[in-house]
Amino acid sequence: MLKRLLMINPVQQVEHPEYWNESALDIMKYPPMNLAYLAALTPPGWEIRIIDETQEPLTSEEADLVAITSMTPTAPRAYAISEQYRRQGTKTVMGGIHVSMLPDEAIQYTDAVVIGEAESVWSQVIRDFDNGQLKRVYRGERMSLKNLVNPRRDLLTGKYPLNLASVETARGCPHDCEFCSVTAFNGRRLRERPVPEVLDELEALSNKYIFFTDNTIMSSGTEGEKRAIELFRGMVGRGLKKRWVSQVGIDIGFSPEVLKWAKRSGCMGLGIGFESINEKTLEEMHKTRNLRIGVRRYKEGIKRIHDNGIAGAGAFVVGSDADTEAVFENTLEFILDAKIDAAEFGILTPLPGTRLFASLKQQGRIFRTNFPEDWTRYDFTEVVFKPKNMSPDELLEGIAQAYRDISGLTTSLKRALRTLAITRSFVGMGIAYMWNRGSAKLLTQKFEQTRKELPPEVSHH
Repeated sequence: MLKRLLMINPVQQVEHPEYWNESALDIMKYPPMNLAYLAALTPPGWEIRIIDETQEPLTSEEADLVAITSMTPTAPRAYAISEQYRRQGTKTVMGGIHVSMLPDEAIQYTDAVVIGEAESVWSQVIRDFDNGQLKRVYRGERMSLKNLVNPRRDLLTGKYPLNLASVETARGCPHDCEFCSVTAFNGRRLRERPVPEVLDELEALSNKYIFFTDNTIMSSGTEGEKRAIELFRGMVGRGLKKRWVSQVGIDIGFSPEVLKWAKRSGCMGLGIGFESINEKTLEEMHKTRNLRIGVRRYKEGIKRIHDNGIAGAGAFVVGSDADTEAVFENTLEFILDAKIDAAEFGILTPLPGTRLFASLKQQGRIFRTNFPEDWTRYDFTEVVFKPKNMSPDELLEGIAQAYRDISGLTTSLKRALRTLAITRSFVGMGIAYMWNRGSAKLLTQKFEQTRKELPPEVSHH
């Protein structure tokens, strides 16, 4: 008789779920490939079900073993699910980036934790469970990505936007930004899959739309450019009719050969981590990649991306110690002048495992410390620490106003039509409009509600 393995990607538990359940925010959702990889590594003898709570509710699913992944904002929900199954006598194991950063916290709510990348120890976890010898802690190693197993996409049954398929070509990040936990989890050395293996995976997919989940689809330097060109030329050479998006640094705007082949291979748009237009803020963040290009060349980089028929979305982080209230107006002016297709503002958030968290904790500036419940607030839409040059209330009002200014009907339509002219893609235009009009509007409501929930003693200077 087959044993049942239930793998769960928990949803973020929030006080106002209506902000996250609107269709305008669905474009942010993509399949939990980490669970699909582990499912592929599970030996015979198991019936496996993956439940992604962003797509379907968890009901009374029975299982012999429950595996739960977690990011920081979903940790409280992950713990609740684990405790629910443990009360029924079912063993649970938890992993993911939050658990890896805070294993001593997580172990209070589960039978076993996996620290780091789980692929290297998953077969041991299953074997120990089968033998009734499940250990409390497993430590995964950062393995080579050569001959990576084919993920069990057949188990991902959610209705993701555009029937989007997620594909990973590399892990890790050679940069070490102050606020980012990627390097703590995946390491500073970029581990790349052999390009032919990535192309084989793409060729086997029936999905037209692809999201390359890499932290950056082109790493810095000559070698990074060469690999990106090899991948994109390979897609063209094999006749893959894919349309794709990914994340990257603004330096791609100054790599004409990469941009040429990116467009030919089906690139619709690139999410660019500008983070800030203030060089002092970039220095504070240790965002060396952007500093090498220079803030003054940001607009030129975007223009070059647009000239190749590719949309450019910009991500910005506000609330650093070098930021004043002028950051909102200055950033908004840059977004509109540079003709950025879609913009995302995030509030600087000290995630566990980062130098930022350690620094702000040491300074006594973090005020959302009712853990684990408060981890739901660590999602880049709430202020969880005391900023230096503005109050939490001023930070929230500034970011809400910035979203209001770019989400008006006329402004959103103009920007979406410009995206259509650049990309010749109605899908790209639709995504840009949904984000600029719909998502920005919803997030503005979220920021305004969050202001009301600030503790009185920290809301103002």
